[in-house]
Amino acid sequence: MHKQIKWGYALNQWKAGFTSFARLEEIERAFKVTAACGFDAVELNAGSGRWDPIGRPENIAINFGSADHFRLKLKDWGIQRVASTFFDPTVMSFEELHFGLMSTQPADHPRILAQARIHAEFLAGLKGDCIVVRPFPSWWKEGGLTPERIAAAADCWNAVGAMTAALGLKTVLHVDALSALRTAEEMERLMSLCDADNVGLCFDTAELTIAGHDVVALYRRFHERVWHFQFKDALAVDTLDEYKLQNAERALVAAGGERGIQRWFGEMGTGLVDFPALLAAMRELGYAGWIIVESDKGPAPIATGMMLNSWYRQHVLDRRAD
Repeated sequence: MHKQIKWGYALNQWKAGFTSFARLEEIERAFKVTAACGFDAVELNAGSGRWDPIGRPENIAINFGSADHFRLKLKDWGIQRVASTFFDPTVMSFEELHFGLMSTQPADHPRILAQARIHAEFLAGLKGDCIVVRPFPSWWKEGGLTPERIAAAADCWNAVGAMTAALGLKTVLHVDALSALRTAEEMERLMSLCDADNVGLCFDTAELTIAGHDVVALYRRFHERVWHFQFKDALAVDTLDEYKLQNAERALVAAGGERGIQRWFGEMGTGLVDFPALLAAMRELGYAGWIIVESDKGPAPIATGMMLNSWYRQHVLDRRAD
């Protein structure tokens, strides 16, 4: 059964911006390094702005001519599949003219659906498998969730799930360490309201660990709805509930909070996540989807984190599967 697990790598460690990852030769180098490290599938990141050449379908069309030509170029560089795309509607979009949309606000649902459709249609053209979405804003923006707001979010993601299903894709919800949704019970309520055929979960091992969850136990509880994984290690847990800090993305994640945590995320095998136990549970329970490995704020140069993750996969996880 474990042979059905598929491995890929997220490209989000090459951060889009005015001064980096804006030239096509940098894009080519990133994909070649990914392939050289033994990963022949990738997860794209839905971005915004003309300086993000692979964050928007229209930018890819400008820079590569078409989705088909982009796919052919990827194969030239050693990448056989685009597995998925990560889409966060709470992030500002120049193209959609908003400063962030909220799934808990029904008035935002049509715009979230329209924006998700742009990326879903492009991913379907690349023969991808799933749209990974951030289902809730950060706690500091939203506050504690009520049953009504959870139900509103479920309505939003059911609409997105129906749209992606019509394109042959899955919609998976990625709960992060800053999310307004905090508990397993809230997660259970959300999933009970989401269409079991079209909407599942993406488990990010580091984000859930930082939020105080035992990822192995949580996976056993929700395994039937977990359709996608992001693997990275967690180097600390938010024991002070600092996800509530104003601008927690900066105050906690970037600045390290009261304890001055230098780095929250690490390469596999360097932190708190028990990857061998998790992978054993996944194989036992018949998981057959993607594992997307991530680097985040890794050591310089950027490729170092990817190489360390590749080593751990080959010399620890793959060997235990033999």
